Amino acid sequence: MVDLISSRTMNVVKLGLDGLMERQNAISANIANVMTPNYQRKEVAFESQLAEIIENDNLKNYIKGQNSIKYTPQTMDDFIAVTPSTPKQLTIQEKNFLKTNLYEKYNPQVMDDVYSGSNTIGNNVELEKEMMDLTKAGTKYVILSRMEKRSFDGLNEILKSQ
Repeated sequence: MVDLISSRTMNVVKLGLDGLMERQNAISANIANVMTPNYQRKEVAFESQLAEIIENDNLKNYIKGQNSIKYTPQTMDDFIAVTPSTPKQLTIQEKNFLKTNLYEKYNPQVMDDVYSGSNTIGNNVELEKEMMDLTKAGTKYVILSRMEKRSFDGLNEILKSQ
């Protein structure tokens, strides 16, 4: 059976949802502390980590593809008597890279926003900006959760047809 539950899309969507949840928590903390003297607003960065995971997963798939047995029939007559080509030998680095779990090192980074200016009480939270950021994060969360639901709906249809 095809490994549908732990597909790359599902893993990336899950990580994206986790990152957005962390972002929503940080925004909620920012809103709660809008009047707290010297409070520094929090931000959450995770998109570059997701992009790196996807890029490395693409590289893994490329390495696997380059090292697979390829059938290359020359004509239709040769199609029945195809001989596989020999895959190249993997280097130690490639073998180790293929064994790594790209998803386990994912960790959304919560950090203080030191670039925004402070108000008279030393606080750098702007309520309007936080509300906009909360809306954006919520919208992204809804979109990713719908993607995940569609994947599970597809899996459910496959299982029902069995």
